[in-house]
Amino acid sequence: MAILSAPTVNASEMTPSSLHVHAGFEPRQFFYDINWRSRSYHAGATLTTHHGNGSDFAGFATLLACPDPKRIDIRASVRTVPRQWLVRTYLERAAVRVYAIVDVSSSMFFQGEANMRQQVTEFVSSLAWSANRQGDAFGMRAADDNEQLAWQVLPSFQPGTAQAVAQQITRFWQQAQTSGHDHGRSASAIPDTLMSLGSQRALVFLLSDFYWPDNLLQQTLQSGQHHDVIPVVLRDRAATAGLPGFGWARLRDMETGEERSWMLRRGLHQQIAHHAEQQKQSLNARFLKAGTRSLLWLSPSWRAEEVSRHLMESMS
Repeated sequence: MAILSAPTVNASEMTPSSLHVHAGFEPRQFFYDINWRSRSYHAGATLTTHHGNGSDFAGFATLLACPDPKRIDIRASVRTVPRQWLVRTYLERAAVRVYAIVDVSSSMFFQGEANMRQQVTEFVSSLAWSANRQGDAFGMRAADDNEQLAWQVLPSFQPGTAQAVAQQITRFWQQAQTSGHDHGRSASAIPDTLMSLGSQRALVFLLSDFYWPDNLLQQTLQSGQHHDVIPVVLRDRAATAGLPGFGWARLRDMETGEERSWMLRRGLHQQIAHHAEQQKQSLNARFLKAGTRSLLWLSPSWRAEEVSRHLMESMS
């Protein structure tokens, strides 16, 4: 689907609100959970397969195999044949790696009713805050036609990660818009970016508008199959709605640069609305078929409570 280009703006005319996280912004904490076991040994809140000093009962073992007299279970021991001492064993809890993978292709610079760059900055900063508050490590990557090293953050437990991430993303938006990054770039490097996370399973929040060709979507789904992927969709209603009721319009695809003239009329408006709804349903179906969680459609006025509810419901 072609995305209308945003109006051209000189760097000197940019308002602070279009480039920076607003002064009153504070990271919003939301909650997530996973239904798989962490393999990390760093203390955290997620259940692991490691036996240790946790509080989650795992079963019984012989005293010789687990020499801890404090955990001898008398009732279980007297039922054994032949008689032997049994002790209760427990599973430890550990941290997981939480990543934000962000599509920074040209279509993400579209600005209509909302500012998607502002949404990305606030959501990713809040994700970093939420992950660290839950005891997990937060990392970040981004890509367009190439992986953007300016976004790279290795998994960190540092409590100040959210603030550092917000500043790092803001600097990128500033430099990108002044250097003409907002046109002619696709998201073709997203699959390679997912592959670069390694084989250890991670919780991955994939942020994009997902106006992608089928082959890119398929490659991305294959690259992310080793991870717990949560697609986060950011779309501006003005991209497909609110067009003039009648007349000629010149439309330009922000990623390919292709321009076309269209005669706007009622029938075309209906086709655009139908295609948008059809594409939304197809996107949902393809992600679910690939084994990811259901899509999180992030509205400009998103609330942490709504995100938490979606993440908990999509896990079950």
